[in-house]
Amino acid sequence: MISFNSRNLPLLLCLFLPFTYIVGILITEIFVLFLTLYFLFFNKDFKYFKYKQIIALLIFSFYIASIAVIKIDHNDLRLSSIFYFRFILLALSINFVLTEGENKVVEFKKILIGIFLIFLFIFFDSLYQFVIGKNFFGNEIINDRISSIFGNELILGGFLIKTLPILIWLIFYFKFEIKKNIFFLTFFFSLFLITIYLSGGRTSFGLMIILVALLIFFIKPLKKILSYSLMILLAFICLTSFFNFGKSAIFDRTVKKTFNQVTNNLFVKEDENKVSYYTLEKFKNSKKEFKSNIMIFSKDHNGHYELALDLFYKNKIFGVGPKGFRFHCRKIDYDPEIGICSTHPHNTAIQILSETGIIGFLFYIVVILFLLFNLFKYNNKNLEMNHKCKFLLISIAILVHLFPLLPSGNFFNNWISIITFYLFGLYFYSYNNLKKI
Repeated sequence: MISFNSRNLPLLLCLFLPFTYIVGILITEIFVLFLTLYFLFFNKDFKYFKYKQIIALLIFSFYIASIAVIKIDHNDLRLSSIFYFRFILLALSINFVLTEGENKVVEFKKILIGIFLIFLFIFFDSLYQFVIGKNFFGNEIINDRISSIFGNELILGGFLIKTLPILIWLIFYFKFEIKKNIFFLTFFFSLFLITIYLSGGRTSFGLMIILVALLIFFIKPLKKILSYSLMILLAFICLTSFFNFGKSAIFDRTVKKTFNQVTNNLFVKEDENKVSYYTLEKFKNSKKEFKSNIMIFSKDHNGHYELALDLFYKNKIFGVGPKGFRFHCRKIDYDPEIGICSTHPHNTAIQILSETGIIGFLFYIVVILFLLFNLFKYNNKNLEMNHKCKFLLISIAILVHLFPLLPSGNFFNNWISIITFYLFGLYFYSYNNLKKI
């Protein structure tokens, strides 16, 4: 049994933190605040602040705060950036609490079962919504997208793809017996992948394919399980799309709509409310037209990127400041001469480039290169499998989280920042464990 005393509370909060978004960001923020205060009050060793990686992140947070003060003339948008260092403290807190609680891993192992049950409920709730049209709580399908317990917020896919690598990391952290539970894990991860597909989140689906492919290549204990899960997902997609099963047209949204948006509807002609597809012959005879019509994901995304890059060209060194894209759109009443306005550019790399300039983008590039270098370095070393898998897994998780070639959420959004630096906290802990071997 787990003893729920004050000494165990920090570790409990640390382990459950990524999953609290199910009940709301306020609870997540409370967990973050508690863990940060715990670290500041009880950490007596300042060695954490001596690590080069931490120093680099602290410099980055100071840079973010500085350009926010200089560039953003709006208190609400500026304030969160000034205190951006709190996310670096969160990463340190996660590392500290996990290190402190290493001797409690066996005692806390049952927590993993609880997390499995939470996700299984979400999976079955989502499947029920897909088949019936409403979930267990009466939430209906919105725009062919399954939302499950999130109701009107279409964030199911985003939540699942961000928590998937964390859950897998916990499997290795708790030393869950993978070989003895192959059937259960195959069943569980098949449902996980199917639910991401049903969510209708195209970015989430794309990132899921990339993540699973990398895990199959690098994480040997999960190779068969994830391979079988992918095959079950493929079978599910084929069967539901061929027989037109379910209350939402997920395949049309994920595949057909994406193709039409990327090609700017070149192959779809609307005439008197009827849709007819161009012939293959016309496709062959219109290569130039095809190339000129290609969009980066969609017309809207294309417009966001054009505006963000235009802002970068005018502010190359320091950018327009964190959340400066939104600030600029507010100033011009969301009516730009170039591109399309929104709350953010919808791409991590472009947002960092436009809002933090070349200096901020260099931090981004260095982080990517550092992660890639260590990923291949330690993958080729003969190390204890559990520690090695935890490190490789969290390295892949951050790389996918920061992936530059697909649309993304607001990099400076609180929820995304919390997940980003939670992953960094797991990374520091896993990295330090490898160093001890």
